[in-house]
Amino acid sequence: MFTHPRRQGAAQVYLLLSIAFFAVFLALAIYEYLNGTRFSSNQDLVAELQQATLLEEANPASNKPDWPQWRGPTRDGVSPEKDLVSDWPSSGPKVRWKADCGEGYSSVSVANGRAITLFQTDDSQREVVICWDADTGKKLWEHDYSAPYVSDQGSGPRSTPTIEGDRVYTVGATGILHCLDAKTGKPVWRKDLLAEFGAKNLQWGVSFSPLTDGDLLITNPGGPDGNSIVAFNKVTGDVVWKSFNEGAGYSSPIALTINGTRQVVVFTAKSLVGITEADGRLLWRYPWETSYDVNAATPLPIRAKVGDAEITYLFISSGYNKGCALLKIASTGGGEFAAQKVFESNLMRNHFSSSVRYQDHLYGFDQELLVCMDLRSGNIKWNQSGFHKGSLILSGDHLIIVGETGKLAVAEASPSGYHEKGSYRIFRRKSWTPPSLANGKLYLRDQQQVLCLDLKK
Repeated sequence: MFTHPRRQGAAQVYLLLSIAFFAVFLALAIYEYLNGTRFSSNQDLVAELQQATLLEEANPASNKPDWPQWRGPTRDGVSPEKDLVSDWPSSGPKVRWKADCGEGYSSVSVANGRAITLFQTDDSQREVVICWDADTGKKLWEHDYSAPYVSDQGSGPRSTPTIEGDRVYTVGATGILHCLDAKTGKPVWRKDLLAEFGAKNLQWGVSFSPLTDGDLLITNPGGPDGNSIVAFNKVTGDVVWKSFNEGAGYSSPIALTINGTRQVVVFTAKSLVGITEADGRLLWRYPWETSYDVNAATPLPIRAKVGDAEITYLFISSGYNKGCALLKIASTGGGEFAAQKVFESNLMRNHFSSSVRYQDHLYGFDQELLVCMDLRSGNIKWNQSGFHKGSLILSGDHLIIVGETGKLAVAEASPSGYHEKGSYRIFRRKSWTPPSLANGKLYLRDQQQVLCLDLKK
């Protein structure tokens, strides 16, 4: 069949135009998906949240409050210390002491006059648990062991030590778990989590910080066949129970009591789960898949009351354009529970750091912007650039913020806007490690040193 050349050319032009139009439409759709605001909610649960009275988590009362684990006394990034210096001079707070260390992202845990963290040796072959006098920086002990590890996102251990009584618990980037004597650094017991529970290392290393609760030490090796979440007897190192089948995330477990049931909450590679502390039985699961399985931020519990009824919410967030969710964890009767979505949003995308709450608002990093989010609506009240990605904690009504390029700042925790009280450049190298605040002293680190700053009035 003969086709006139002009008609054939017109058809080709039409086809090319159609392909070009479709390509532009697809590009716009992808751009809108990646950059437009996505928000969904359960209107009944949002209405309930609007009427709820938000409660404050009780911090352990102490004349000399410590920071004994990841994210502080209650794993929520909140310090019980309130009356500290917030009007900083241009040179920043006084440096009390500094000490050399190596690569790693472990923050500094402080308890009973000891400051403890982990780092990697210069040859990338060994990890070191090191302990200093928290006031003077004098080295008290160190324990090193073989743990070869190299990563394109910085080498060295990611986990923060957990200090409880006369024991300290640490996890390295290759999954080596130690129970050490906190006074001497001598090993009490040791586990190779990946080898023992058949787990593969994560693309960017084992990152959870171990959790002590009651007689248990809770870990997340991420192994198959019921070896994802493992509880040890914290004294003997014996396995008490094992549970769940999903791979590990980069997040750290928390424990809380909901309707009389003590639960361990773990942000795994693909979901948020609640498990009975007593025997490891799965209570509820909320699917949450993220690019590269990077669920890194720690779940943030929020207590509330409506009338006489107490409600427990959990806030979760992930980077890579995933976003955040506020969930209500509700009893469904007979000892069963369900995670119900209050809202989900593609804003407040915590990459490696976790958000904090002050009153009715959340403060955290949405990718490279520091933002304030209205907890009751999910609306962003303000955003602030200048930190790139970063970490933060809360002390009283002030935020203490560390940007990845070394900017340290203190600002009011206020929904009215970003009100900075002081800032200066403290590091010249990448810092992804959140601050620790104990007994009026602020502990910070980058890839080569630890600093202790004096914030006492």
